[in-house]
Amino acid sequence: MLKIFGTDGIRCKVNQEPMTTDTCLKIAKAAGYILSNKTQKKNRVIISKDTRLSGYQYEPLITSGFVSMGIEAILVGPLPTSALPILIRSLRADMGVMITASHNTYEYNGLKFFDSEGNKISKVIEKNIEKIIFDKKQYDKISTLEHESGKAFRLEDAQGRYSEYLKSTIIKKNDLRKFKVVLDCGNGATYHIAPSLFWEIGCDVTSINNLPDGRNINKECGAVDTRELSKKVLDIKADIGFAFDGDGDRIIVVDEKGQQIDGDKIIALFAKHYLKTKQLDKRVVVTTVMSNLGLENYLKKIGIKLVRTSVGDFNVITEMKKNSYILGGEQSGHIILGNYLNTGDGILAAIKIIEIISSEKTKTSKIFSLYDQYPQIKTNLQINKKPNGFFDKTLNNIVKENKVNNPKIRYLVRKSGTEPLVRILVEGKDSDKVYKASKIINNQINKILNAR
Repeated sequence: MLKIFGTDGIRCKVNQEPMTTDTCLKIAKAAGYILSNKTQKKNRVIISKDTRLSGYQYEPLITSGFVSMGIEAILVGPLPTSALPILIRSLRADMGVMITASHNTYEYNGLKFFDSEGNKISKVIEKNIEKIIFDKKQYDKISTLEHESGKAFRLEDAQGRYSEYLKSTIIKKNDLRKFKVVLDCGNGATYHIAPSLFWEIGCDVTSINNLPDGRNINKECGAVDTRELSKKVLDIKADIGFAFDGDGDRIIVVDEKGQQIDGDKIIALFAKHYLKTKQLDKRVVVTTVMSNLGLENYLKKIGIKLVRTSVGDFNVITEMKKNSYILGGEQSGHIILGNYLNTGDGILAAIKIIEIISSEKTKTSKIFSLYDQYPQIKTNLQINKKPNGFFDKTLNNIVKENKVNNPKIRYLVRKSGTEPLVRILVEGKDSDKVYKASKIINNQINKILNAR
């Protein structure tokens, strides 16, 4: 085992490395040591989780690791990831950890760490945690320090604190229309808070997939699969539908016609609104290399520069913080509204969308009709065995060759940082050419994946 952290924290199948019992305990102890404020006697960690079954396994395990380092652990139960930064600041904690595998199904779990400012920890801190875990002498040293054991207790009003913060972001002069809203909670961390909150702000709420059983998180529902949401919106003639992923940091919208609206179009709406309300001083929006060329062309047309980063909301957030940009996100539905939070928050984005539609006094489909998307085909190819040493080189050569043969087609090929997959994106103006190009490169990569 050479690496613990991936694209977004730690994530893998339950009871596989690094999410084994022994390694998780080490991770908690090393993270507690690195993130502790050494000038004070007692440190405090907030521990949250989503609704997957293995949360019952990892919550006491992670708690035990922190407590053994003399750290006070506050357990807040199932809450969206974006609640952690708010609670860290509210409770003056020194760190936070979210037990989640985000949009993955229940067989997976993982950890996302936050520092005392409520920011996801840097790659440098991740490497320092890994160094301690892989160095037995160093790990033994931090483990045998004379710590007075910390305490652990549950905070009952965590949901209320988070909910009140979200309501405080509503601009009072906006008279929110009584929207007929469908919420797909993905059987995840938003299942109890989102329906209550939207009812409290005056919406007519219908909720689906809000009965988690530990195994149904992200299962054919939520932000990863909006088919059921689309059907429900059409069936009850709702104004809008919102789909959240397992840990609530992603959002996908469904309009009144049942059409899915991805993160790119949500970002476009916020960009237009921020420009109109003079909130976008630097006229820059940050997304990743996955974002549609249609979005880039639209932003250019209205005088906004698009800055692209590598895949992962951490990379978007890092770029935004570095240059004080206030708007960014991913096509997958991470929407970062930097004037409120330094992380994606599906519920917050949904509230602000309702505000915008209320102020525009128009239908959802019309307000999101901002540009035509370029045809994109995205494919995930399973990696069933560990690739040999020539795999990366061969993969790069395949991509280069296809780019030379099809200069008007955009290719993005990468190994997933969270799952054993090769992710392929092919994009261009002509859908037939995109389909043909996608088929060719998929066949070529499949051959090297299946080579013996």
